[in-house]
Parts: sequence; C-alpha cells; structure tokens
Amino acid sequence: MSMKKSFIILALAGLLGCGTQPQLSEIVNDMVVITNFDSNADFSQFTTYSMMIDTVWFVSNTSNDDVLLNDYTKMITARVKQNIDQSGRTLVGIGDPADIGVNVVIYNDLSISQTYYPGYGYPYGGGFYGGYYGGYYGGGVQTSFNQQAVLMIEFVDLKNKGAGDPVSIWTTNIGDLVNSYDTSTKTREAIDQAFVQSPYLNR
Repeated sequence: MSMKKSFIILALAGLLGCGTQPQLSEIVNDMVVITNFDSNADFSQFTTYSMMIDTVWFVSNTSNDDVLLNDYTKMITARVKQNIDQSGRTLVGIGDPADIGVNVVIYNDLSISQTYYPGYGYPYGGGFYGGYYGGYYGGGVQTSFNQQAVLMIEFVDLKNKGAGDPVSIWTTNIGDLVNSYDTSTKTREAIDQAFVQSPYLNR
C-alpha cells in the first residue's frame, strides 16, 4: 500500500485565488486539512458505504467517553454524509454489506512539556574578546501547554478485505478544533475542503 499526502490551510485556499496575502491571524484561526490516500486503490469500484450518523467516536486522555452525541457531532456526520453522497455513493445501514466503512473520530489531547535551558557564561577579561568583563546568564525551565482536538475521517476498504483486517484507503485530519474561532463554521468548511482536495473520490 502506498499512501500519498496533501494538505492545505483554508485561509490560503480562500485568499490566494484572489491574489491577497493572508494575514497570520487568518492562518492561525483557520483549520489545516491534511489528506492521505492509497495510490493503489480504485475508488471508482466503491458504490456503498456505512457510517454512524449523529455519533462521533471520541479518544481523549482527559475523558472516559467513547463516543460523543451532541449538535456539533450531528453537524459533523451530516456534512460528511453530504459530501460522500455527492461523490456518488449510497449509505447503507449499520451491519449491512458495504464497500467502504467510514470512521469519524475526534482525538482530544492536552499535553504539557517542559524544556530545560542551561545557563551559560563567558570568562573575565583577557579571553577572545580581551578587556570585557565576564558574566553568567542563568538557565531555567520553560513549560508549554498544548491543547488541541483533531477531527479524523477515515475510509476503510470493506469490499476487498478478504480474511484480513480492513485496509485504510483514505484519511483526513482536520484541526485545530479547540483554538479555531467559529468552530462549527470552520469545521464545515474544512470537511468540504477535504473532499475538494480529494477529487479521486468522485465516481
């Protein structure tokens, strides 16, 4: 299996076509959309798909929830369904035979990292820069907090799985859901963008 990757920042997608230089704040506030696909997969052979509606799998080191069910997740699955339907595929019921299984997952993570910076000094007079006084700059510890949530949409090949586990043939990672403004609108735009930059999904 050979996976290929493409990514785009929505601010760049929307503004470069107009010849306008995006501002840093616009790039930060928009979500990055990264897509990967199996270059050996024949996407035209997949006509049906199966996915949970209104429910999103939830993976987090700060919560014991396995799934999320709220208005935001309903919006996500509705938007994913809309784009897959427009690609020429038909949704079937959970448990019914399907060519593609669609996984929709939010990975939520709060990570804390610390970096130690040692002190450094230079000698008193007579050294390389003779005549200067020596000195010492103390080190310290810098603590960084990184809270983000990433939306992952995955297509797995159920049609050709044989006796083995289903193979992932397309994924998109969208984020950051936590720090973007107007998260619902930006999420809808990002889901649409994932399919726009994956034209090979169309039948």
